[in-house]
Amino acid sequence: MQKRRRIVLLFGLGIVLPSLLLGYLAFRGIQNDRALVEKERLEDTRRAADRVTRAVDDAITLVEEALAKTFAYQIEKPSAESASALEKLAAGNPLIEQVFYLKDFKEVRLPLAKLLYVADGSREANSSSPAGLGNSAEIQAAQRLEFQQKDYPGALAGYRQALKHVNDPRLEGLVLNAIARVQRKSGLLKEAVSTYENIVRGHSAIIIPGGMPLGPSASLEICLLSRELKDFAKSLQTSLGLYKSLLGREWTLERAEFDFFVQRAKTLIEEVLAGQPPGLDLAPVRGDFQSLRAEEAEQRNKTERMIAFEQGAAPALEAKLRGGTDETNRSFSRLAFDIGSHSYFVSIVRPTTPPGGASDAAWGIIIDAEQLRENALRPALRDYFPSGETAWAIKGNDGAVLLSSENPPAGPVTLRTSFVSDTPDWNLEFHQPPPRLIRTFLLSRRGLYSFVFLLIAGILVFGLALTIRSVSHELELARMKSDFVSTVSHEFKSPLTSIRQLAEMLQSGRVPSEERRQQYYDVLLEQSERLALLTDNILSLAKIEEGRAEFAFETTDIFALLSSVVSSFQERVRHEGFDIELKAQSPIPLVAVDRTALSQAITNLIDNAIKYSGDSRKVVVGASVEEQFLAIAVRDFGVGINKEDIDRVFERFFRGGDELTRTVKGSGLGLTLVKEIVEAHRGRIQVESEPGKGSVFSIRLPLAQGKGS
Repeated sequence: MQKRRRIVLLFGLGIVLPSLLLGYLAFRGIQNDRALVEKERLEDTRRAADRVTRAVDDAITLVEEALAKTFAYQIEKPSAESASALEKLAAGNPLIEQVFYLKDFKEVRLPLAKLLYVADGSREANSSSPAGLGNSAEIQAAQRLEFQQKDYPGALAGYRQALKHVNDPRLEGLVLNAIARVQRKSGLLKEAVSTYENIVRGHSAIIIPGGMPLGPSASLEICLLSRELKDFAKSLQTSLGLYKSLLGREWTLERAEFDFFVQRAKTLIEEVLAGQPPGLDLAPVRGDFQSLRAEEAEQRNKTERMIAFEQGAAPALEAKLRGGTDETNRSFSRLAFDIGSHSYFVSIVRPTTPPGGASDAAWGIIIDAEQLRENALRPALRDYFPSGETAWAIKGNDGAVLLSSENPPAGPVTLRTSFVSDTPDWNLEFHQPPPRLIRTFLLSRRGLYSFVFLLIAGILVFGLALTIRSVSHELELARMKSDFVSTVSHEFKSPLTSIRQLAEMLQSGRVPSEERRQQYYDVLLEQSERLALLTDNILSLAKIEEGRAEFAFETTDIFALLSSVVSSFQERVRHEGFDIELKAQSPIPLVAVDRTALSQAITNLIDNAIKYSGDSRKVVVGASVEEQFLAIAVRDFGVGINKEDIDRVFERFFRGGDELTRTVKGSGLGLTLVKEIVEAHRGRIQVESEPGKGSVFSIRLPLAQGKGS
């Protein structure tokens, strides 16, 4: 143990410590290069991020320049000619959500906006609306009959008479509406449907007193009357038509009016679908209805967004334009602001006012933030970050992710930057995985030196491990050899002592009886054979390991050989009460083997079985033919072998088990010699054992045995 510690200590001081120092220096060099690579990569990311933000700014600038060019001298609201230019501008620039006109910082107009409805109370009075029905004596008389006297047939006749004298198409629509109303009150439902259909076809846009057009109310009445007439197909068709017309902006309605008609139309459709009237294919209708509902939700959001802008944008724009700006080199101003739950990003271009003129009017555009992200920001990120190694995310001020790379961002943020001034309030974040140590090592400018240092350190560490292993193995082998010498000396000394004592007793005639004399002869024979077996094992194993062993293969009757070995052993151990049984399961064919070597191997197995039989006094030797092999098994019913020792029982000098089994006399060479002899016969040996239940050692030899050395 002291020698082993001294060798390890010297190796550690002379080799391991310098190796560790070299390895540490190499690792520090790699770490420094890694930090340098990371810094360079961060600078590359920052430059690329700047190019991305400039690309977004350039995309907005192009739209601003197009707007400035379109309205270079246009101050007032657009004419028909300029309206066409506006539509062309919006169609050619997907970044434009809307074009707006600001007048006196109080009024905001959206000339291109297509709204589902207008804010309540904001609809302009229609000068083309007729004055009313009270200008005609015939109409006044019909109204008295309808509302005061409840004489519906008379009122109907009066309205029809008045219709003959009406020359104004607008007034004609109002009279027809009165006729249809009286027809419904009179129970003439089919006639009322026909009259309302006439109104929808020719007088849908006529404005009734209060400013609402006739079309939606007439269409709703057709839906209701058709349902009363049990004409569900027509009621469903008309309700869908009304829903589509409302979403198609056929009439200018206020929010409350639009909500009323839309809700009534949807309710009628849902009631028909729920009732499932026979004879109607409702599947296509359900699909159309779902599409219309989705379209309504989308258009409502856009409409509410634009109405909020019209009503609340003027103060924010006034503060921006009159408060001054640092953008002295720009002919436009940009502003991001919120109105309620809606966020806007606008750019306002002041027109060049003719000399001497003055105006507080301005044109501007609402930038579509989603289009800006998809058509400008995302392509720029793909162009400047194509590798996919860098993950990025665009976040709003609230921290919500608006856009992200295909590979999800993970780990800490390595770079965060905002866009140039007067762009949407977005933050651009980059997530880069730390550079891999191996990659940094390979790409490092000092990689060659680091590689050499690490290689040296690796070789030295490997040499240390190999040396420790070799030293440990040699020391263990030396210990086992020492134990072997001690054991063999004891093995020789014990039988020699017994032989000498018995010989002296026989020589001096101190044997009391002939029976005792015979026992002494048996013991002398047993001890001498034990010495012979031990000597043969040592000499045979030495020859085999040195390559000097020669095997003489000859055709042999295995059963006879086994009988001879078993008989010999039985004679030796009969005084100890052992019973060695020989079993052959089938006729055993002749096999070419070395009789002496195989007898020695079987003898060692039987001797080993007897040693470890414990309290058992039975050993079974069996022979059988298994396929193309001859199987010879030696079974005992003794102490058995621990599971962890089974793979080592054939090693030289190895003696496993607990303290009880280790007290059994033996050299630790018997099973090693058996394994060598069996392998020389091109066979194999196996062992099966369970502690407390005994062991079975099986030799399997090929029947077609050839010559060996």
